[in-house]
Formats: sequence, structure tokens, C-alpha cells
Amino acid sequence: MNDQKYMRECIRLARKGSGAAHPNPMVGALLVRGKKVIARGYHRRFGGLHAEVECLARAKGDLSNATLYVNLEPCSHFGKTPPCVDRIIEAGVGRVVAAIQDPNPLVSGRGFRALRKRGIQVTTGVLREEAIALNRPFVVSMRKKRPFVHLKVAQSLDGFIAPVGPRRLWLTSPDSRRLVHRWRSEHDALLVGAGTIAVDDPELNVRLTEGRNPLVVVLDGSLSIKSSAKVLQTGSRIFVLTTVNSLRHRARRAEDLADRGAIVLGLPSRRGRIPLPAVLSVLYRHGMRSVMVEGGCEVFSQFLKANLVDHISLFVAPKVLGAGVPFVFPDRSQGNRRRKRASDLKVCERVGGDALIQYEFHS
Repeated sequence: MNDQKYMRECIRLARKGSGAAHPNPMVGALLVRGKKVIARGYHRRFGGLHAEVECLARAKGDLSNATLYVNLEPCSHFGKTPPCVDRIIEAGVGRVVAAIQDPNPLVSGRGFRALRKRGIQVTTGVLREEAIALNRPFVVSMRKKRPFVHLKVAQSLDGFIAPVGPRRLWLTSPDSRRLVHRWRSEHDALLVGAGTIAVDDPELNVRLTEGRNPLVVVLDGSLSIKSSAKVLQTGSRIFVLTTVNSLRHRARRAEDLADRGAIVLGLPSRRGRIPLPAVLSVLYRHGMRSVMVEGGCEVFSQFLKANLVDHISLFVAPKVLGAGVPFVFPDRSQGNRRRKRASDLKVCERVGGDALIQYEFHS
């Protein structure tokens, strides 16, 4: 029971590194001797001290009877900093309790083996599910070798994400929009289709809260994005992913976009569409580990049909449009009806005047 108590505090500590520790996972560390917490630490920022090292630097005295709690397996390789395992062994810690094994193949059990080899008692699996939930984008991207995919959808009570025609309409409340901007700052990239750029002309940056601007990815099979689009004026890094044929036939447009700071990449297409696995593979190779998909209907439909969604956040606004653009296009293919996908309801709450429903999807 005490292990769970101290691990819960460890996870609370880890959350303090939200955003700043990225792209590293959020990690907290707690050193307990007897029934007293003698030191705490967390990974404050990318490139800074890891949680275990910060915690041990604050500890005094003999640690042979102390227990180090950490929500993720201590690293055993050189990265931005030396291995945490070496520091734990050097400090003479008697026991280590970890919530989960690191999914990073550079670690993945090596840290535990190194500690046990030196006679340190190791206990794992304490509050495992809570620790996975804390760093789920990191865990998913490491295991699947693609970015974690988060669909963010805002719809009316009758299921529409936009009215008919070019008219723009804010469906959700200011509170919901502020929350979305905070989410943006916590993702590596935002992804939209060219239709969303053409109709809404969004800025796709972080304005309503503090935080970093994510990279912006535009799926534009016909390379139709205009050089006057707001997203090209915000200073955010922009990836425009198009087809090889469009890149070849619209070379001048690609050059114009490149002059405005966009990175334009041509990918092989199937029936005029860019396969989403290829899109995610490109983003992963460019260092993106989490992507928030913000529209539109066609893009939402493709991600859901391809079973490439890890998390969905659905805002339901107290408005009735009567007609409009649906959240997804219905897929009546026999093959899709045979596919099944398990999901867990994670959150159902009120945000401003809206209802927020969140699901996690599992392969």
C-alpha cells in the first residue's frame, strides 16, 4: 500500500514537467527512508537533469535502506545526459520501485537488469496503468513507431462540424477553445486537410494560453493551398504533404510555398489520395511523436477508417444547425463493417457550455 502511495506522489511530481520535458516523457522521482520522504525531483525540461538525478542530488546520508520511486524505468544509455542507472548505483540506493518499463528500445529492461546485477532490489508494475496514461503519447509512439494520433472534433448537437456554405461559425465556448490551445502546445504537430485551410483559413497556433507553437501539417493532394493562407504567416513550421504527381505538375506553386517557409513533400498516392500510414511515417522520421488532427470531415473519416486513431476528444456544443458538414462521412463498405475496434471512455465532462467526451482507442 505504501508503494502505491509514494508512486502516486511520484506521478503528481512528474506532471510538473508537462510541456517543458517534451519530447522526453514526464518523470518524477521520490526518495523514501523509513516512512519519510527525504528528497524529490522531476524532469523539468528537455536536456536538463533527469528526475532521478535531481532527486539524488538533494539526498543526504546513507541510502542503503532508502527506496527510490520513479514512474518510468531509469535510463541506462547516454543521451542528452549520462545514464541514471549509474547515478543510482553510485548513490548506494537499496531499492528501486518503478511503475513501467521504458518502451524505448535503447532502455527497455536494461536499466532494471543493471540495477539487479548490482544487488539493488527492483519492484515494477506499481500503478502501471496510471503511469502509462501519464505518458501515453510517448508509449504509443515508441511501440508503434509512428506519432500518437489525437482527433479533436467540435460538433453541434445534431452532429455537424460546420454549417452549409462558406459561413464560419464558432461552435464551442471560449473555455473549450482555451483548452484546445493548451492541447496544441502539448503536441508536436497539428494536422488538417487542405479543405480546412481553404474554408476556415485558420492560424493553427497557440494564442489563448501560454505554450509553444506546434508544427503544422497540411494534407494537400492537389497542392491547392494559397500563399496568402494565414497559416503561412504565423511563423510556425509548416509541412505541406502532397502527391508526387502534384509536386511534379505544380512545381512553381511548390517553389512559392517553399519561399514562404513551407516544407513541401511529395508522397506516392493511391487513387489520388496520400496513404495515411505513409504520412505518419514521414512525420515520425522528422521527429514528431504526437499529432493532433483538427479537420476536416474527409481527414477525420480517413483516420478512423484506417484505424489510426489513438485518442479522440469530442466537444458537443449546445447548438442545432439543421444541416451542415457531418463529423465523418458514412462508410458503407462491407470490409469496414467487419472491422472492430475496442475503446475506453476516459472523460465525460462539461467545459464552458459544451460537453466534452474523450475516448482512448486500442489496437
